Amino acid sequence: MKKAILPLLFLPLFILSCTEIGPNINSTGTGGGDGVQNRRVLIEEFTGVRCVNCPEGSEKIEELLAIHGEDLIAVSIHSGFFADPYNDSNIDFRTSEGAAIEAMLGSAIGYPAATINRTLFDSETQTILGKDKWAGYIALDKLEAPKVNVDVSKTWNETSRQLGVTVGLQFNESVNEALGVSVMITEDDVTDVQLTPDGKDYEYKHKHALRGMMTNFDGRPYTGETQIASTGSETFSMTIPQEWDVNKCNIIAFVHMTGASKNVLQAAEINIVD
Repeated sequence: MKKAILPLLFLPLFILSCTEIGPNINSTGTGGGDGVQNRRVLIEEFTGVRCVNCPEGSEKIEELLAIHGEDLIAVSIHSGFFADPYNDSNIDFRTSEGAAIEAMLGSAIGYPAATINRTLFDSETQTILGKDKWAGYIALDKLEAPKVNVDVSKTWNETSRQLGVTVGLQFNESVNEALGVSVMITEDDVTDVQLTPDGKDYEYKHKHALRGMMTNFDGRPYTGETQIASTGSETFSMTIPQEWDVNKCNIIAFVHMTGASKNVLQAAEINIVD
């Protein structure tokens, strides 16, 4: 489904803030009127350690996060030949889910590139777009009230490294399309080599890196009621690998269409360890 571009006249700027979140506590409360959350926009960046221009894309995402705060959720997906690790790389950021997501959404023509809520906007021929278009489409998508609220809670066992996640849904209007729920785990500030315009940077900090998923790459089909005012939840679990620093890991959950359109309806993000 393509989305029409509306005139952007006055767009509020949201200041980045931090909120402490305890275990097993719903951390993604409502932010709009009548119990409707603020619209949260998911930006999925496609990147790679051999991509000389990708650090510029990462910087752009940090600028956008500073503007939109918690209403913008970022994931960096290492995929394609640019993501092949170097012989002296310590980490292989590639994931099978990331490669499948890029193939599902349509391979990027060039990097840096990203999809905004997996939406095919009017005047565009693909969902994965160059960085000069990100800001405008993020602002456009934020104008829409979400059709469904998404809340996330979790349990974390430090000894077993077992993570449990519950994704709660509340529908603000009826949705007749088939839906899926996806849950990603990302890791911030991972130090490893990255090609830059000045050469290979061995102290580069990779941000929002997709490390794995608690669902299939295309999500888990949601079989609950999707009419207005209906509620439901999905639960997930996984053991977090020892090499992931859980103090820098986030849980990203989102509800999306699963038919011809892959649009993300709403997303939420919390830390594994608070």
